[in-house]
Amino acid sequence: MEPKRNTGVLVLIVILLIIMAPLSILSVYFKFINPIDTKPKEEPKTDPVVDKNPDNSKYLDGKLYFYNDKKELLGEYTCQKDPCSYAVSVIDDEKYSIDYLENEASDINVILNRYAFINDNDSILLYDLTTKEVLSTYKAVKNYHNMISPEIMLVQNNENKWGIIKLGDTVETIKDFEYDFIGLTNSLTENNLIDTSHFVVSVGNLWGIIDNVGDLMSNYLAGEITSYNDILISLKNDNLYYLYDYNGKRVVDENGFNYISFTDKYINIVDKNNNLYVYDYVNDKKISSNIKLDGDNYKESFKSTFNQETNAIDILVGEKTYNFNI
Repeated sequence: MEPKRNTGVLVLIVILLIIMAPLSILSVYFKFINPIDTKPKEEPKTDPVVDKNPDNSKYLDGKLYFYNDKKELLGEYTCQKDPCSYAVSVIDDEKYSIDYLENEASDINVILNRYAFINDNDSILLYDLTTKEVLSTYKAVKNYHNMISPEIMLVQNNENKWGIIKLGDTVETIKDFEYDFIGLTNSLTENNLIDTSHFVVSVGNLWGIIDNVGDLMSNYLAGEITSYNDILISLKNDNLYYLYDYNGKRVVDENGFNYISFTDKYINIVDKNNNLYVYDYVNDKKISSNIKLDGDNYKESFKSTFNQETNAIDILVGEKTYNFNI
């Protein structure tokens, strides 16, 4: 009887070995292709600024945040008088007769990824993001809602005098505070920015034109400059428009006009009978017929453009376009 019991145990052991061997092999195989990571898992890194300001807000909890075009944080500023804000360009041109570009208000952009204009504590501060310093304090600042070269800024001091600065490695003063007004006419460059090669300036009732390094280009004139080209200046006085050369001499018609604007080197003139025509001052000739206008809102009643492809002046009055070869 004893040999039979041993035989049974031996058979059971063999059966268990047959079952366990494949399982062991499979276990080793899966452990090899999927090794167990025994290293502690690292927590994902967080940016404390992003945590505080996840929406890239410009203002949050008493601080201003400044970003580049890629929404990367350049720096921050703690308000002196909460809340503070990005500065916005003033447009005082509307007080005068100057033909300026009208556009929607917007925050002044960060300049050169370094400078910011901040409205804080009832002042406009020029802030250097790299050194975290307030460089200058102004009463107002003007850049036509980011429509001029970003390095150029028109600034006003507490005595209501205007000057011009240029931002770069340093802050350069192009023209110190000596004008009651500085402005730019509605003339765009190829980059679709307002031309800053010349500025209209005034001291009291005298108006003139300076270049982009601050030198006076014209004689001062009594009245308000509305526009200009390289040869002539349009001046408004007692609701009439006059043409002057840069030496201060009145030209074309001593008695004035209802309205004057410029298209390139050509002059759009509305006479006292409300006739619009285009005049070539250099060659002393009219290059268009008379177009009768209705009303006295001349800035809106017609649009004049120089068509380089056809070498012609195109004038849009209402829904009708007039073409005049030059």
